[in-house]
Amino acid sequence: MILFLSIFTLILTCILTVYNYQINKNIIYLSGLLTLLSLSGILHYFIILSNSETGVAFFYTHFMPLLYLQGPLLYLYITGTLRDEFKFNWKNALHFIPSLLAFISIFKYYFVPWSEKLKLAKAIIASPDILLSIDKYNIGNHFINLPARTILLLVYSLATFFILIRYSLRNKFNPSLSTKIIKWLYFINIVVIICAVSYLWLIFEFFTNNVQTRQEISKEITNYITAFSYALIPIVMLIFPEVLYGIPIVNRKKIALFNSENNYLTKRINKSIEKPINKEENQEMNELANLIQNYLLTEKPFVDSKFSLDDLAKQLDVPKHHIYYCFNSILNTKFTTLRSQLRVEYAKELLISGQLEQLSMEGIWSKTGFSSRTNFFVTFKEITGMTPLEFVQINANN
Repeated sequence: MILFLSIFTLILTCILTVYNYQINKNIIYLSGLLTLLSLSGILHYFIILSNSETGVAFFYTHFMPLLYLQGPLLYLYITGTLRDEFKFNWKNALHFIPSLLAFISIFKYYFVPWSEKLKLAKAIIASPDILLSIDKYNIGNHFINLPARTILLLVYSLATFFILIRYSLRNKFNPSLSTKIIKWLYFINIVVIICAVSYLWLIFEFFTNNVQTRQEISKEITNYITAFSYALIPIVMLIFPEVLYGIPIVNRKKIALFNSENNYLTKRINKSIEKPINKEENQEMNELANLIQNYLLTEKPFVDSKFSLDDLAKQLDVPKHHIYYCFNSILNTKFTTLRSQLRVEYAKELLISGQLEQLSMEGIWSKTGFSSRTNFFVTFKEITGMTPLEFVQINANN
């Protein structure tokens, strides 16, 4: 189970990174954390459960320095999300020093002949307690490396937990606090704490000889606690993908610069397009959602057939993940859906005003942002339930 769960999370992490990196760049830290947690699960499977000498020889020790990065990545993800910014500087690089020291401590092991590593793997499969007496393979001090990386993860997770508590208390009465994403940050932080404590307890049991054989280790309740907690992470991400967008912090000056005094949405667009503002979301993002709608209606950027979400973010000078947040959490619609509705409404306005005689049908669809005649007719009928010609005839009769 743990191998399947680790591989599944690893695949999901790759997908999330590819599709969400441009939305919220802090996802790279989360992806790194989940990748290393998955790697821990794979290592645990091969060292404790698998009888594959090749698998044990390949995964044992080689990736150990990377596991020291779990805590720093959790810290960078949570603090970056709370600040609504992505950055990496020399101060952040200091968090990677333990990983570098761990790499130095096992450096010679990378040059041990593969045949020797297979012998070691065979010995580990026969009796894991050999790990406590190995010294000739130059793999560093197990009494330091084995618990140190878990203690470091626990220290980082507790530190970020207190950062979250302080942030929540400071913003307790702040309407701009995005509670759903805050809950997600608490959730992943607590899961990491549970995993770290469980694994640390398992190490303690192993070091004190309370568990010695692979069977005894695999039956420890902490394995099941860790696996269950870890399994919740991909489930939550699949059910609530919006938690990956981050906490949008909006500059009110930008909103004031572009905002309109009149609500053009109710005046110039079909009521079916109007989306209710989510009162539970923060006030600044509600204002940004109104800004987006007003901007689309007053400036009509959608008449450009290549108009995209990236263009909207650039034109409003707003981070892309803020735009995503507004569409998914406040307007409750997709950008492409609203863009199509706006194009159809504009086409209806031109058709009603008699522009068909001057522009022809081709002029109508090209002027409203559709890429082709087919795209125009199909989209028009999907939204209105009739073709453009039927719409003209019905309005002519009325």
